[in-house]
Amino acid sequence: EVVQLVYDPSAISFVDLLRQFWESHDPTQGMGQGNDMGTQYRSGIYYTSAEQKALAEASKQAYQAALAQAGRKQAITSEILECPAFYYAEDYHQQYLAKPGSRPYCSAQPTGVSLPDAKSWLPAGLEAHLSRLPEAFWAQHAPRPGCVIRAPNAPIQFP
Repeated sequence: EVVQLVYDPSAISFVDLLRQFWESHDPTQGMGQGNDMGTQYRSGIYYTSAEQKALAEASKQAYQAALAQAGRKQAITSEILECPAFYYAEDYHQQYLAKPGSRPYCSAQPTGVSLPDAKSWLPAGLEAHLSRLPEAFWAQHAPRPGCVIRAPNAPIQFP
């Protein structure tokens, strides 16, 4: 199961998306998340450019260090691979967590550990990808330990 993201890089950066990714689940759980186990529940980032690959790999190293500093010694198991062909799931799987009654099932388990500021890990030459979202956004919308989905179904309005 995969989430396809379409975004405007002038409004939100790939680094912002990486922060949301790492902080929204426990990337050390291997082939699953919470009660959902199996290869279809593995954690992964599927890049479409060399820049995205470099950013994803650098963010993984930075997040691994942040987890270790927080006392979490397990290795990150999230895969970082070139984006393969994916296929849309059946209609009943689309927007699953936005459907009434689905939220109690959410088993994403954020660690409560933040991705360090990208200025400390961003590969040279990729400064154009620095965060575009202010810390005030993250203070209001960042994942918290427990279920990552805690807001209404309405889309978040970006600054």
